[in-house]
Amino acid sequence: MKILALTQRFSGCGYHRLMLPVSFMPKEYGRITDTITEEELAEKNYDIVFINRIWENNDLIELRKKYGFKLVVDVDDYWILNHDHLMFDSFNASGFASKLIHHMREADLVTCTHERLAEAISVHNPNVLIVPNAIPYGHGQFNGERIATDAVKIFWAGGITHDQDLKILQAPLKKLEGNVHMVLGGYADSNETEIYYWRRMANYFTNNRTLTHTIFRGMGVFEYYSMFKNADIMLIPLVRNNFNKYKSNIKILEAAGKMVPVIVSAVHPYLDFPKDVVNYVKDREDWLKHINRLVNDKGLRDEQGAKLHEFCQKHYNFYEINEKRQNAFQSLISK
Repeated sequence: MKILALTQRFSGCGYHRLMLPVSFMPKEYGRITDTITEEELAEKNYDIVFINRIWENNDLIELRKKYGFKLVVDVDDYWILNHDHLMFDSFNASGFASKLIHHMREADLVTCTHERLAEAISVHNPNVLIVPNAIPYGHGQFNGERIATDAVKIFWAGGITHDQDLKILQAPLKKLEGNVHMVLGGYADSNETEIYYWRRMANYFTNNRTLTHTIFRGMGVFEYYSMFKNADIMLIPLVRNNFNKYKSNIKILEAAGKMVPVIVSAVHPYLDFPKDVVNYVKDREDWLKHINRLVNDKGLRDEQGAKLHEFCQKHYNFYEINEKRQNAFQSLISK
């Protein structure tokens, strides 16, 4: 099987949904790139061309007719944003949704992260396969290394589209006490919009900078996980809305790799974990209750972190999930 994966070097979705899976997949030949020519397509005679959501650099539909490969489109997010989403206007102006629907309809196979997304995709293409997110724990950057300090490090990582999610923590963290160190990862300041939203988010997470804190600049996909070694507890707030319910649970999977206990909003996509494995939050008071309990009990942090790692290793096993993906690809080219 010869596979061509088309993605951008700095795409987190491309990294987890294409790069890592193709890298670990048994194959005759594989290439991961952001540029493709017809000369290469003719020479390599790829069996599979694999993309995440859309690819605008080439007309893959026409190229498929000419070169005979199977087109696999991976979808890990919903294509209709809530009206208050930060990217709502630019997203709609770009015509992204119609482009993605076109790619889904034309695909020989669509892969996605969970049942809710599969149901939405099946309206456009019944050839859809659920392939959950997974992380190859213990490989490369995904080691269990953590930094021990006297203070309990409370961690969150993400980008500016999570502004409203982090705002959930603003009120609870005003009451936070004890020997804690707030750690944020993902800082960016390439334009005024990023600076504006990061200032807001940092204030939410640090009680207007009164809590001891460290902010890490965003890192490339090949080293980003090193930030997670600065975590003793991970907070995962998420607003309940239609767009968010189609997201994946990768933040929990990332915490599991470091055996870090999580406190998480009781909303999809995070509802598939046992209550003794994650700490679910249903209201404002739950945040402070769970944080204080974990801050003051190292034994409980260690126990929950180990349970979370064990659960994810069993139910989100990277190698088993990737074998499912590989078998689907093989079946596709055998037809």
